[in-house]
Amino acid sequence: MTAARLRIVLPIMVLLSAGVAAWLLAEGAAPESAAREEPVPTVKVLSVQPRHLRLPVRSQGVLQPVREIDLTAEVQGRVEALHDGFVVGGRFKAGEVLVKVAAHEYRLGVVRAETQLAEARRKLAEEQAAAQQAQREWKVLGQGAPTPLSLHEPQVQEARARLSQAEAELADARMRLSRCEIRAPFSGRVKEKLTGVGQMAEAGKALGRIYADDASEVRLPLSQAQIGYLAEPKPGKAGLKVVLTAERGPETVRREATIVRREGFVDPTTGLEYWVARLNGPERAPALLPGTFLTAEIESRELDGVFELPRGALNAAQEAVLVDSDNKLQIRRLQVLRSDADRVWIGGGLQAGERVVVSGLETPVADQKVVAEAAGGFL
Repeated sequence: MTAARLRIVLPIMVLLSAGVAAWLLAEGAAPESAAREEPVPTVKVLSVQPRHLRLPVRSQGVLQPVREIDLTAEVQGRVEALHDGFVVGGRFKAGEVLVKVAAHEYRLGVVRAETQLAEARRKLAEEQAAAQQAQREWKVLGQGAPTPLSLHEPQVQEARARLSQAEAELADARMRLSRCEIRAPFSGRVKEKLTGVGQMAEAGKALGRIYADDASEVRLPLSQAQIGYLAEPKPGKAGLKVVLTAERGPETVRREATIVRREGFVDPTTGLEYWVARLNGPERAPALLPGTFLTAEIESRELDGVFELPRGALNAAQEAVLVDSDNKLQIRRLQVLRSDADRVWIGGGLQAGERVVVSGLETPVADQKVVAEAAGGFL
């Protein structure tokens, strides 16, 4: 075949080959594409209904005694004796002598004051007798009006004033003597011991720190959102119930307390407000001691129209997947009130009877067609 013919025939053959290949591809692909259809996924759904719920408000804090004071001396002297319970953790009852200071000097002060009082009484009696004598003499011998000095009136007034002073000084001396015995103002325990027998006690100096064991309190920080679920505590009325919990290894200790007050100001740094719960008889079994870290659940007011869902029904963006009446998916953002490891409570974004997907989809797509099956075992 000549070169001229090749130049004519070769392009024609190439075009024919391309046409045949395109026809073969078209014939083979069409049936395969037509046969490949995406299956409709099956999902588990929960038909939701609103409920009336009380959602406990959670907080935490450290237990502290209601009354805790420094035990101070009001007189100066050497410490003579200590109560047997005046050790860290020791117990005592109201009115018991915790610390005894040497009282010899103060007993002597009482004796001196009693002597001065007796002398003042004698002086007053003498002046009163002199006044009576002057009065009788003036009636017998006097002429004109007597002067107060001649009747001993200023002398009697002075004697009475000195008597009052002596009585006050005796009372002061006896009070100082009584303060040599430092008594417990309430029943409780010793938190810190700062003195010992033989040491000097000084007026105004702390000898130890004690606290009452009849009641303890815990300050609970709350956000403004949490406070919205609580009723205002009212003075003189039973407060909100609180369940205090402490973890002790495998054991969980629970005690009931009561909200007694709110501190009434918001911390500008954190935006939190503190409410105070009181625990009566904290050392009754199971005991909760001062300094114990506690978690608290505060009783909230009842809420209407709350929906409860399993935790996995919402994604990180607080969105849920719903199935509409046409069995198509809808993605909706919900208003979350509270959540824990297993459940989530919804305050808005759902209607009664709507179907929420709880399982069966990894990557939902809006308007995707699905087959919905009822999920059981949650509510």
